[in-house]
Amino acid sequence: MKGFILLIAVLFYTNSTISQILIGEPTSTTKKEEKKRTGTLKTDTIGLKKEESTTAAYLVTNWSKAYRLLEKNGDIYGNTLGIRADERNLTTWSFGIGMQSQINKHVMWDGGISFLRNGESYSYSASDTSFSYQKFYSYISMPVRINYTIGKDLKFYVGAGLIPQMFTGYRQETQWTTSTDAKVEETVKTKIGYSSVVLSSVFNVGLILNFKNNWALMVSPEARIQLTSSYPRLDGFIHKGRAYGITFGLTRKI
Repeated sequence: MKGFILLIAVLFYTNSTISQILIGEPTSTTKKEEKKRTGTLKTDTIGLKKEESTTAAYLVTNWSKAYRLLEKNGDIYGNTLGIRADERNLTTWSFGIGMQSQINKHVMWDGGISFLRNGESYSYSASDTSFSYQKFYSYISMPVRINYTIGKDLKFYVGAGLIPQMFTGYRQETQWTTSTDAKVEETVKTKIGYSSVVLSSVFNVGLILNFKNNWALMVSPEARIQLTSSYPRLDGFIHKGRAYGITFGLTRKI
């Protein structure tokens, strides 16, 4: 009987020890497999590359030859053009900031906010007198464009869009010479008597040269065509600005 009890005790102790080994202590084969999986995970993580950003912020300036479409506002309100029929173009500068993002391989959108100027000029001179002026129409604008792109490091694009413009001010600089050869200059500024909001279309082509440090150089000829009049509905003239120029800028991926 004592021998039987001793045999039972030995078997119970042996079974308990084996169970502890199986449950609490990984076998050498398990350790090797875990080490192999951990090593593979580290290798895969190291091999992963950071995804290249497709979004960039930009800072641009635009040089343009600005002009206008000017016509009589119907038979009831319309005025004759007078000397304004001989107005010519005027050089203007505009500035802007914004963002652009590649939607897919060939489609890129861009949008931002800019300080934009349109204008026109007039000049007359004779042997004993002269008269000239320059007119500037200033706006805060929000251009939005869709572009078709080709290339990567050197990217070519062509696009079109709309520019809502909020009027901020008008300035006219006038110069003339009197019969006594005296030279006179005058500047007039106002914020009334003009449409508070106008809409323009924009068409552009361009090149973006990407550098290795996430910076890029952008050059883009563009044309702006105003769709609504700069003057109120009952004004004597319908005035729509035109501008043809070139945009220069820097972009940085974010």
